[in-house]
Amino acid sequence: MTSGVAVDESCNAMWLEFHSGKVKSRRVITFRVNDKYQKIIPDADKWQLPMHHYNVNEAAVETKETIKALKELLAAELADDNQKNEPRWIIMYFDYVDKIDGRLTGKEILIKWCPDGVKVKSRMTFASSSKGFVDALDGFKALVVQADELEEIDDLLPRFEKGLLK
Repeated sequence: MTSGVAVDESCNAMWLEFHSGKVKSRRVITFRVNDKYQKIIPDADKWQLPMHHYNVNEAAVETKETIKALKELLAAELADDNQKNEPRWIIMYFDYVDKIDGRLTGKEILIKWCPDGVKVKSRMTFASSSKGFVDALDGFKALVVQADELEEIDDLLPRFEKGLLK
């Protein structure tokens, strides 16, 4: 809680279900700071994208489809002048085929999404709360990357496949 923004208990519960669950039901979970800048909370249900395939070849295809769905959500928010752009912590499970040895691999990644146009207060609260958020998630060891543009999200899967992200 470096910024004075608390992490709601439901965030850790969602993380533990996502990370430790025997049956994986979500490919993407997202979190944001609430409107009063007091707590980090799970985002609305539309941002929690499902997982139907895990650790099988169809999962790699599903990962590509999920990236597309996530980008559509982010692009819609960016394009809507009536909706404020919000920074988010996006945790995604990537299933992909490693191009080096051809094996199916899975990795969890935390994307710190903070696009241009985010209000300064939101940007500063987000940045100063990131470490506290990660520390509040039990056993969190996922790769962390920053993304400020949609193209940066497109670039993640090819980087995993080529072995450039570990």
